[in-house]
Amino acid sequence: MADGRNVLKILPLGGLGEIGMNMTLYGCGDDWIAVDAGVQFCDATQVGAEMVLPDLDLLAEYRGRLKALIITHGHEDHVGAVPHVMAACPVPVYAPAFVVELLRIKGQEYPPESRPQMHVVAPGDRLDFGEIGVEFVRVTHSIPDSHSLVLRTPVGTVVHTGDFKIDPEPADGRKFDAATFSRLGDEGVRLLLSDSTNAHVAGRTRPDRDVLRGLERVLLDAPDRVIVSLFASNVYRVSELARIADRHRRRVALVGRSLNVYLEAARRAGLVPPLPDFVEPSQVDKVPGRDLLVICTGSQAEGRSALCRASRQDHPDLRIRQGDRVVLSSRIIPGNERPIHRMMNDLARLGARIIHERMAPIHGSGHAQRDELMTMIELTRPRTFVPIHGEFSFLEAHAEMAGQAGVHEVRVVENGQTLEVSADETFVGERIQLRNHYVDGPIVGDWDELRLDERKRIGWTGVVAARLIAEWGKKRWRVDLEVQSVGCPTGGGSVLDDAAAYAAEQVASLPREASRAQVEETLSASLRAFFRRRIDRKPSVLAFVEVRGD
Repeated sequence: MADGRNVLKILPLGGLGEIGMNMTLYGCGDDWIAVDAGVQFCDATQVGAEMVLPDLDLLAEYRGRLKALIITHGHEDHVGAVPHVMAACPVPVYAPAFVVELLRIKGQEYPPESRPQMHVVAPGDRLDFGEIGVEFVRVTHSIPDSHSLVLRTPVGTVVHTGDFKIDPEPADGRKFDAATFSRLGDEGVRLLLSDSTNAHVAGRTRPDRDVLRGLERVLLDAPDRVIVSLFASNVYRVSELARIADRHRRRVALVGRSLNVYLEAARRAGLVPPLPDFVEPSQVDKVPGRDLLVICTGSQAEGRSALCRASRQDHPDLRIRQGDRVVLSSRIIPGNERPIHRMMNDLARLGARIIHERMAPIHGSGHAQRDELMTMIELTRPRTFVPIHGEFSFLEAHAEMAGQAGVHEVRVVENGQTLEVSADETFVGERIQLRNHYVDGPIVGDWDELRLDERKRIGWTGVVAARLIAEWGKKRWRVDLEVQSVGCPTGGGSVLDDAAAYAAEQVASLPREASRAQVEETLSASLRAFFRRRIDRKPSVLAFVEVRGD
């Protein structure tokens, strides 16, 4: 393998082997760029954290070499980490107009040093960063202003698709630029890195226009109020729904702050036409049901989202009524099945009729399915193929497709593995250990810094607090001990009393010369041992010890 400028190095920091947190570094010599900077939302195994970020410490090592951050589109798994990346390694950000406006709105929540210097890009634009040139190609997706990237490098042309689908009828009329991809294929593509999210799904995605026709049919058939829940980022679906509702004499209410954020970014970028005035959420109950369409967040049953709160009768403005049609205009993301079905059951108990994508054509994925993925390979005809954006099984399925399509060389890499590409060969390096960072309110740190193992253990086993006063008597320690617990399944007060009696006896039996540290350790160990035997838990123990007469 050649060195320096004649080698393109590619280092994925997120999104390969997992869904979300997409970020990839590309470098030739000392000229590096980053593509996207996304977050991943935490699950129940990451107690105490809200979001996962790429390895910010590693990014800080690229100060001076990293020339730019290039954004393909505005989904949180591609832009959510931008403020944190700016704090670790500040560089100019180049992004579509919609993303720039979105980051400006959201940037008001962050300190000035985390707000990037932003530059607007559009399809056909070309940028140069030393040995790496970048061009932007329009693609269709479930969010406005989405692009693939063409990297012009010393080893040849590299295509990074970002998230895409091939929609013949996009809601905004801005079609997937197949001609440019075909031209790139004619010129010769050294390497294609392509979205693998739906590599297991046969066929093609449902066009946006078909989805809107399906939603319009629901509106026409519904005798009462209709509530459509979708991703706030699906701006065109929101705006087109508002226009459809107006055409059928229904007023529209947007319930969920993020809906207004994304719609405002699209307005500022000039991507949506003027829309009818919306009903304020607080006025929803004053509009007759037959005259109203509610668009809200919560299709994935996120705990604080509008629809999920409404299903628990916990929303100040949106209250589910008998006869409501609730439309889930999204797919069920793997891992969310249980909370979504729980929410659907709660909605049904309140009298709503649920309509989801298996019942009617009311959703289409934003990610290319197998026929479209094959089309991308056939258009670009790469010498080497690397699947990106997806769990490992998705990457493998996509890699198999590329092999079947006759691609000369296929490589599957995961986060932390460097791919080195020369004009003639590719090499996959050893996988380095990435240390993801986590967000907990205003605090950002790695797993150890946020003490997530400890917090996870506490969440499972609970905490026992013990306050002990010990004083030497005639022959043994006199002990006054009080034990309390939080989150520990004691099954009643007697367990705590028994625990206190057991631990007090262990401390009282210590020799007179026992130090305060020995008293504290005996107290903690005896309480852990008691709870392990009694309830099969080993809780964290907070010991507060006073030894009199020291």
